[in-house]
Amino acid sequence: MARQIQAQPDKKTISDLIGKIQRNELILQPEFQRGFVWTPEHMENFIKTILEGYPFPEIYISQKGIDLETLSTQNVVVDGQQRLTTIKRYIEGTHNFERRIPKFADLSGQDKTDFLNYDVTVRDLKDVNPEIMIEIFQRINSTKFTLNAIEINNAIYDGQFIKCAKDVLEHFKNVEFKVPIFSESELTRMADLHFLLLIMATIEEGGYFPADNEVEKYIAQFNDEYPRFIEMRDNLIRTILSINQSDLAPDSIWYRKSNYFTLVCELLWSGKQIEDLIEDLNEFEVNVLENKSSDRSTNEFAIYYANMYAGTNSRNARVTRSEILKANTNIASS
Repeated sequence: MARQIQAQPDKKTISDLIGKIQRNELILQPEFQRGFVWTPEHMENFIKTILEGYPFPEIYISQKGIDLETLSTQNVVVDGQQRLTTIKRYIEGTHNFERRIPKFADLSGQDKTDFLNYDVTVRDLKDVNPEIMIEIFQRINSTKFTLNAIEINNAIYDGQFIKCAKDVLEHFKNVEFKVPIFSESELTRMADLHFLLLIMATIEEGGYFPADNEVEKYIAQFNDEYPRFIEMRDNLIRTILSINQSDLAPDSIWYRKSNYFTLVCELLWSGKQIEDLIEDLNEFEVNVLENKSSDRSTNEFAIYYANMYAGTNSRNARVTRSEILKANTNIASS
């Protein structure tokens, strides 16, 4: 067994860490670190964590060398760049991300003191060589799951928009018949919650958008209050339950995530009941599968097939699926 690399935890105040950064004794972004990627919402909610006195995950640093001009030791941030950068920007007031929290300059003297005296857990790897430093960085970021978008949103928002989606999931928690559109590994990463929030944001947007680009906007907008909470919750439960209990075949294309997403959105927009559409949907599925190899330049069913498999989360694919579905069924008719 190799000798254990020592990384004993220590406490450093925010003022101590930021002072080291400003004096160039602590380098925020060594070559192996990714660039700063946090959004204003992430930054604000992280600062709120500190202002409310909650702890946040430990930071890893390592010695890089000695500044021969100042004779001071230089350290680099191995893990924690996003957090320290956000703290530095908040104190210096160089970025306007504060919407629901006070700016640092507007804090009372005591609150400023409390903020600067906030204890941060720091693990110092000492003078490990650069190769080991990079290896530790990679292992930290591979063994702790990198947060995906929905995990971040779920962590920093606890408001009404997310609660609405969670209420829908809670309704189906003990329902025996579930459509297997998510794998177990996807469910552990909150894929079902993300899926519902994507549908809700699409309905609120009034049309399709690429990937999940607008989801966080609505999570933040309706964090404190969501006027359509009950309406959206009940419509989603009713629509999903009707699909799950319908006469669609278990291996139907409508239980593929891309098609399921399109079907739920179009049913919510139209107010139609799926039991009135089963014949149309089955016929549409037959046409799609029979024409999947046809010329996409002339056959709309071949086009639909392509857009349910490739680039499914692009705005173009979503709009294309919607338009072809509405053109070949009565899902949009009054």
